[in-house]
Amino acid sequence: MRGDVLLLNGRVITMDPTNPAATAVAIRSGVVAAVGDDVTARSAAAPGSETIDLAGRTATPGFHDAHAHPMLVGFALADLDLASPPHHSIVDLTGLVRAETGRRPAGTWVIGRGYDQARLAEGRHPTRHDLDAVSPDHPVMLIRACHHISVVNSRALALAGIGRDTPDPDGGTIDRDAAGEPTGVVRELAHGMVQAAIPKPSVDDLKLALRRGGEAFLASGVTSTAEAGISNPEQFRAYQELWAAGELPVRTYLMMMLDETFDRLSGLGMTTGYGDDTLRIGPVKLFSDGSLGGRTARMHRPYEGQDDNVGLWMMPPEELKAKVLRAHRAGYQVGIHAIGDAAVDLVLDAYEAAMTDDPRPDPRHRIEHCSIIDERILARIARLGVVPVPGTSFLHAFRDVYVQSVGMDRLRYAYGMASFAAHGITAAASTDAPVVPTSATVGLQTMMTRRDRDGHEVWPEERIGLEEALRAYTVNGAYASFQERRKGTLAPGMLGDVTVFETDLAGVAPRDIGGVGIAYTILGGEVAHTGPHA
Repeated sequence: MRGDVLLLNGRVITMDPTNPAATAVAIRSGVVAAVGDDVTARSAAAPGSETIDLAGRTATPGFHDAHAHPMLVGFALADLDLASPPHHSIVDLTGLVRAETGRRPAGTWVIGRGYDQARLAEGRHPTRHDLDAVSPDHPVMLIRACHHISVVNSRALALAGIGRDTPDPDGGTIDRDAAGEPTGVVRELAHGMVQAAIPKPSVDDLKLALRRGGEAFLASGVTSTAEAGISNPEQFRAYQELWAAGELPVRTYLMMMLDETFDRLSGLGMTTGYGDDTLRIGPVKLFSDGSLGGRTARMHRPYEGQDDNVGLWMMPPEELKAKVLRAHRAGYQVGIHAIGDAAVDLVLDAYEAAMTDDPRPDPRHRIEHCSIIDERILARIARLGVVPVPGTSFLHAFRDVYVQSVGMDRLRYAYGMASFAAHGITAAASTDAPVVPTSATVGLQTMMTRRDRDGHEVWPEERIGLEEALRAYTVNGAYASFQERRKGTLAPGMLGDVTVFETDLAGVAPRDIGGVGIAYTILGGEVAHTGPHA
């Protein structure tokens, strides 16, 4: 691959403060050679470069999704899509299951993803009884949009060994009816018990999913992702084999599950940063709590209408602190899933204790999602130099269930990009796909409007402008992965990754940016995706 391309006649937003705007970019051998006017770029381009007339369209550094699940995106594309819309009731979902069972041999798993009980006409989760009526011969798992909760049928419960007398696992719950029988709804580590009963995919299956998922990210203008959870050797091998063959679709920063991989990695001396520009070891990852929509995120105050529910810890707090200290001492960046305000406080306690014990410079520990916070927590994040990774389109998808769960007041600073910036905090944009779609433009729209998909507003004080939203998806994403000297800006010597939109974003109203398509996604000076309106 030559990696030579010349982009001309556009509106280039470089994110480089020394040269913020240009019309053209020349990339040679996968690296930016020049950024400026058309004449400057032409003079720096390699002979025979592919030339693209941007025709006034906006081009930016390649987008970086700082927390996503590319493998799961690939698998989700092959599973039932349960999203609302278009599906508005449990009857809609069971109809999908019924149709799918007719296409599969008895005994094979039927999996769907993406339902949200708050948007279903019945206002509740499905149950095993709903599923048993349409799928007596197939184990079924329907995964809630957050991927922390699922509903399964009786056959799946039996395969997972879950019955009336099965105790709740630590860090998880099995919903039960008035008679004490499982309803089929399983949360957090109980959801994991069912997942463990599903046959494991092969390395080839994982590679196919990565290719599919990578194509979805490229179609969204994303050139770099953080894979938020490598937990076994097969997953790592799939990434390695695609990397070795030069077939990895997007640059990837691997988040390694601490409990499953830390001993192997540290025994080999592999720490955060090991790898190259295409595939790199990132932070070790832990979960501190659950999800907001599933009411398992750990809160300081109870959930609305549930005075006895403040959510779940995924492990005892002192155990989490000990694991953070161990990883920090070994030289790793740490990324911890924390959504509730009590969980965020615990994570900050753990990071502060570790950095006090071993004050190594610039660890850039991360808080994945960092959802329910306040001014006090913002000040702590800023003081400790921690990097939040908010789900920048979560409010677009889940505002209604969030309001139902914690009320509007506690959402004041949720994914608050304006407040992060005001406190000098570098917050990196993410989708957490397949929790929400891979669309980065929906993330831009949500940051700029603070409106959900129905147009309802959520604390407009947190709106930011286009350039700030682009920064969250470029510069800040690179910073969150210690790669700001290699990508995130368009400047000579940086990687030749570019996102080209199908129009000039300056002419698009913020409320419409989510509908803007991607004309070209350029990775290392090669056109990796061409949109229908290129």
